[in-house]
Amino acid sequence: ATSELAELAGSVVVERCMGGDGEAASSRSAVAPALSLRPGAPEIAGLRPQLVCPGDVVVAEPGALRGRGVVEREDGKLVATMCGVVEHVNKLLYVRPLKHRYAGSIGDVVVGRIVEVGTDRWAVEIGTAMLAHLHIGAIQLPGSEQRRRTDEDALRMREFFVENDVISAEVQKVHETGEIALQARSTRYGKLQNGVLVTLPSVYVRRQAQHLVTLNTLGIMVILGNNGWCWICAPSQVAGSGRQETLNFSQMDVRYELVGPSVRERICRVRNAVLALAAQGLEITPESIIFAYEESLQRRLAAWELLDASRRAGA
Repeated sequence: ATSELAELAGSVVVERCMGGDGEAASSRSAVAPALSLRPGAPEIAGLRPQLVCPGDVVVAEPGALRGRGVVEREDGKLVATMCGVVEHVNKLLYVRPLKHRYAGSIGDVVVGRIVEVGTDRWAVEIGTAMLAHLHIGAIQLPGSEQRRRTDEDALRMREFFVENDVISAEVQKVHETGEIALQARSTRYGKLQNGVLVTLPSVYVRRQAQHLVTLNTLGIMVILGNNGWCWICAPSQVAGSGRQETLNFSQMDVRYELVGPSVRERICRVRNAVLALAAQGLEITPESIIFAYEESLQRRLAAWELLDASRRAGA
């Protein structure tokens, strides 16, 4: 697994100038014993070079293009201007900040909370500087009904979503002003039930192949929003049928159901595993969630102990 992660890290290398004067060297030697007392975690080869601080020299493949967070010095070397993770897409090299406010990108899967019901749209909080909006014509009607929206639908908006409802949607458009338009026309999107919401900095959730994932080994469904909001719940079932997702499944048809104690315990353990991963600065993926979940069981940690740093270290 370590070799695979090293290959995924790419060919970016970071050079840090530590300084060679005697005074700086003596000061570093004085604080070295104190630093050695700090608890540490085993380092994964290939991941450390991706982290940069302002002033770090980033050496990439010849012909790399400068992106955000990277400038070129007089000697021709590329230097980082912010703390973050070095990313490269084809020839483009840029730095992804460690923490920043989510700005939205077309196609992103997001989880949000309804804060206002308007005349023909809902205002949704997704962690951006401005509230996002979901138009009534951009939702999936219950029963997957395909028709034009009418004035009667506008009068029945509160039958679909009300204030404080948590929903999943997709970014349809990002306006020049920064306002984001959402759409939930897919059967995968809609009101979220039978679970718990976890809010994290958006940097911990990057674009993945699947953001709505059912962890079959755990019996839990996870929605990883690109805005850092994650929803952890029992696998969705069609109201009244007891059946899980099928070809005719629609998230708009899911209704609240009583969740048993065993499923609640698994939901809480997954939630705390996500928070524990974020506390260590690790990205949230289905694989990392399953790994943290199984490790907590193997080390005989209770669900609440995942949030206690001292107990995690002692295990």
